Amino acid sequence: MSFSTTTLLIVGQQILIYGGLIMIFIGMCGSFMIILIFSRRPLNHHAYSTYILTNGILSFLFLPLYYLPNIVTFGFQINWLALNTPFCKFQMSYGAFTVTSIFVINCFISFDRYAVSSHSARIRSLSSKKISRMLVPIGLCLVWCLIGTPVAILFENIPLAPNGPYVCTSRSNMFLLFAAFVYYPIVEGILPIVLAIYFLLMTRKHVRNLNNQEVVRRFDKQITRMCLFQILTNAIASFPFAAINLYRALTTQAVQTQDQENIVQFLRVMAIWLFYVQYCSDFYIYIATSNEIRTQTRNLLHFCRERCKNRIAVI
Repeated sequence: MSFSTTTLLIVGQQILIYGGLIMIFIGMCGSFMIILIFSRRPLNHHAYSTYILTNGILSFLFLPLYYLPNIVTFGFQINWLALNTPFCKFQMSYGAFTVTSIFVINCFISFDRYAVSSHSARIRSLSSKKISRMLVPIGLCLVWCLIGTPVAILFENIPLAPNGPYVCTSRSNMFLLFAAFVYYPIVEGILPIVLAIYFLLMTRKHVRNLNNQEVVRRFDKQITRMCLFQILTNAIASFPFAAINLYRALTTQAVQTQDQENIVQFLRVMAIWLFYVQYCSDFYIYIATSNEIRTQTRNLLHFCRERCKNRIAVI
């Protein structure tokens, strides 16, 4: 076994462990700030606040419940998913449900930005608080029925050999092929980028052609810019993970040396680490691209600081 490739794999595992734990802390703090900011006035009156708030809640729960077990599995080489079948089913169905739900909510955000800039009054009416509150539960229910439930049914702990270790996977080769060739490369790789570019071009076209000043005032360029960067970041973070999963599916039957296997595992660990960046970075993208979010963050921190001072004074 080559020392260099073994060392490379160990370095990747250390990056996943320590970098991942830092990402969980930073990401949960950012998601918590998103929940606080977009549940307060004035931002909670807008339709997009429902979508962003939903993504903040999903990311806040996703990081400790799913990313942490992945750090233990791929970083410490302790397979938590093999503990028992119910835990395996929960983890895989919950992960697929959350990842797909965030993708669907991002699509809603893109369409909302497109609708609010449209010259058609009928399309603009689709950007409303009432519509967003209706679309979110419908979208989440559909994702659970179409993605979460099949994964929960099909995944289980399967032994690699008659007396070998167990692995959390599906006995259905058709389902695994669908995940490798359709779900990962398209839903988590190509489609988010295509949708982001499409709605960006359509939105810019609408803005240039708008004559209605009231609609122009309603169109929030900062919100559109931060949502676009968010979707592009998600797509870029997802693409390596989709690519390595597609490669592993195509080379399942290929015989590889230990050095080659170490390199593939290193790339997989790095792809996993990069994949979860998208669930940690939303808040920091928002404050980097929007003056309004920076202002609301300062106001919130000032409010919390004053409350803390008042409590100390009372005591």
